[in-house]
Amino acid sequence: MRNWQELPHDLIATIAKRVKVSEDFIAFGAVCTSWRIAAIKENFDDALNSPQVPLLMLPDKGDGYREFYSLSKEKVSRVFLPEAKGLLGIFPLKGWLCTLSYTGEMNLLHPFSRTSIQLPSLNDLLTLSGDEWSWHGIDQAILSASPSDTSD
Repeated sequence: MRNWQELPHDLIATIAKRVKVSEDFIAFGAVCTSWRIAAIKENFDDALNSPQVPLLMLPDKGDGYREFYSLSKEKVSRVFLPEAKGLLGIFPLKGWLCTLSYTGEMNLLHPFSRTSIQLPSLNDLLTLSGDEWSWHGIDQAILSASPSDTSD
């Protein structure tokens, strides 16, 4: 076999399940299209749930990629994450991102598996007071548990 992308999908999934570090998860998905397809949450549960040195998410450059700085490896990794492009706010939560769009849509997004969980819209928080609309925003978000650990 000459090409990494020609490996059987079940073998790629087996390799994925052995990844234990977030930075390696990023590198795994960057190998080629077939490896990126195998980079799903179910194949990375151990890596996503194990204690790790945090990655720092750098400011958005508006190109569909997000950059993460590894404190342990002292390097920057670029991750294609179009779901996080042009958002009003992104709040880190237990390895997930709480994203807020300009339209009031909220999601929990895992930046490496790209798993997304839709949350209630902030549009529900618009209120009419007399002749004026009031909008209530979010400055901070808190999770009681990681969505990777529970289905609730």
